[in-house]
Amino acid sequence: MTIEILRRPTTRVRLTTLAAGQFGDMVQAVVDVERGVMAIGGELHSDEEAALIEDGSAQEHLWGINLYPAEQDDTWLEFDSLINVRPSQSNRSRNVEDGVVRDRIRKIVTGAGGRRWAGMTTHAARAAGRWATLSLAEQLANVGSEVDRTIVAWAAQRSDRFDRALARALELFDQTARDDRWRGHRRREILRAREEFCRLFFDDDVAVDASRTLRKYFLHFALLARRSA
Repeated sequence: MTIEILRRPTTRVRLTTLAAGQFGDMVQAVVDVERGVMAIGGELHSDEEAALIEDGSAQEHLWGINLYPAEQDDTWLEFDSLINVRPSQSNRSRNVEDGVVRDRIRKIVTGAGGRRWAGMTTHAARAAGRWATLSLAEQLANVGSEVDRTIVAWAAQRSDRFDRALARALELFDQTARDDRWRGHRRREILRAREEFCRLFFDDDVAVDASRTLRKYFLHFALLARRSA
């Protein structure tokens, strides 16, 4: 899908159409909080980030979000992206930790008139294309994003989001494990991480801090991927 830079609000109906062509229920987007524009349509948030930088944006003003156009409350906007990991800006997670920045993103996404800003290649298609060009750190950082989203949905008892996030996470785990570049101990570690991820939801004997430990494990790859970018 071609990346599009939105300079004016669009409708929720259009976002729903875009979601159907991407993740089914979600649209990835990157917002420039300084210029008030938003990019959509990339396979990864980093693709949209690159498009905005080429359009004149400064990287420190760009933040990744996810939009769920079918949601009717504030949960339709999710602050979660690997590009948000920026220790130099005191943002050490995939979330947007600064409340002022979050408010600016909400205003841009909502639009002055109350309208919402505005098909995806499947994860399987990524494996044959862009996914196969990513480093191991980049692949696992993106896996971690879906792992985190799954854990959050599980904790919130959002079965609809959980089922979709779980499917996406496992699909990316499997694509990474099938990558011929990751043989021996690398593949074993990928599959062990997959097993520990599944244990969170399908094993009765789970350590209290298991989900926190797994999220911390994947955050290391997010930091490494950002440093290597």
